[in-house]
Amino acid sequence: MLKHILFAFWFLLALQSFGQATSCPPNIDFENGNFGNWECFTGSAPGTGAMTATAPIANRHTIVTGAGVDPVGGFPVVAPGGGNFSVRLGNSNTGSQAERIRYKIHIPSGFNNYSLLYSYAVVFQDPGHPAAQQPRFIVQAFDSATNAAIVCLPQPYVAGSSLPGFIYANGAWYQPWVTRTLNLSGMGGKTVYVQFTTAD
Repeated sequence: MLKHILFAFWFLLALQSFGQATSCPPNIDFENGNFGNWECFTGSAPGTGAMTATAPIANRHTIVTGAGVDPVGGFPVVAPGGGNFSVRLGNSNTGSQAERIRYKIHIPSGFNNYSLLYSYAVVFQDPGHPAAQQPRFIVQAFDSATNAAIVCLPQPYVAGSSLPGFIYANGAWYQPWVTRTLNLSGMGGKTVYVQFTTAD
């Protein structure tokens, strides 16, 4: 049964915006050391669509800082070059847990070139379940008015040997910090939700 999975997943995130001269959305980079301006959610896996808004829950939505390293992958818990804080989504507990954080960004009118640069590191235990029940990490962005998905996001990362760039060690698949760009060009004047979801 899914609730018996022994699962370790750390998701660490640092964000910054770039484009035309504009200020960074408040606390999008977690540099206030808290979840201000972020929404937190919890739910059950494998279905991660219906989730409940909640205050940050310790050991599920966790602000991290300092010079520590991930116990599985040995990479820093704070994104290199990303500031003083990152977020760990998820934990090493069993129980089919799912977590999400979401940020609402209003892109100023007239800003036709607008992107977010985000970094993440992932640790998945691979319990060998069917693909639909494996641990996963999902990045999504959508127009808040229409719920239309913004294309060109990576497909969900699902635990298993076919993950590009992942390393197997200590009974888990992990990927050290990588940086990606979310292109929001052409969205000037719109409000966009960017969300990150983990599931056991």
